[in-house]
Amino acid sequence: MSSGWQAANIGRTNASHRPELKMLPSYYQCTSCRERFGFAHTEGYYYLNFDHVPPGAQVPVADLYTIPVRPGWCKDCATVCIVEDIAVTRVFEDAYGVVRAGRPVEYPLQTENLDLQQAQEKLAAYLRWRLERRHPARALCCGGTSYQFLDVAQPLLKHTECDFGVVEPQSQYFIGGETYRTSGVLSPANVRVYSGEGDLMGLLTWRSRDSDTWEVTPTTYSQSMRTEPGSA
Repeated sequence: MSSGWQAANIGRTNASHRPELKMLPSYYQCTSCRERFGFAHTEGYYYLNFDHVPPGAQVPVADLYTIPVRPGWCKDCATVCIVEDIAVTRVFEDAYGVVRAGRPVEYPLQTENLDLQQAQEKLAAYLRWRLERRHPARALCCGGTSYQFLDVAQPLLKHTECDFGVVEPQSQYFIGGETYRTSGVLSPANVRVYSGEGDLMGLLTWRSRDSDTWEVTPTTYSQSMRTEPGSA
């Protein structure tokens, strides 16, 4: 465990928010016609310093915050997608208190591999963000709010193109591993970056290891749905 953390993990369950949701299905599939529905994007990051990214911007890695997400069905796009997982303010306050007491949390960010100061700074930023957040959670494919969560006990989702089928998850893998840290060197990463209100701001493309920054190509939801190069 990282230096600065208490050995005991007391209180972790209470401070965590739905820890079982750290996994996404690899894809969803209709039980009748077997049509598959995959995620176009499986991760995203908040950039909380500004509401937009100017062309040619360089964004420090330290200023990016992992977006907690849940699997959902976007009714506007008629596909599976990731949806912002925004807990009530009290959950963020409790998590910040636990981290200040020297214990790790799993929501809104897994802090077990961070040193104590980093964890406290990150959780303080998440708490400020939650206090200021006004827009309801968005489906991160299009920014809409017409969606259905798919990680509930019985998320019966009828496949409208099929007479008898329902859409169900197939296999799972862990999410939230900050894969952006190892991509963007040999090829553009094209990882989505969002404002604190969930607006799509741009794509993280090339990463400079020397300066520990990302180049960002500005884009919006409407632009990305027409022209986005690749997926995150």
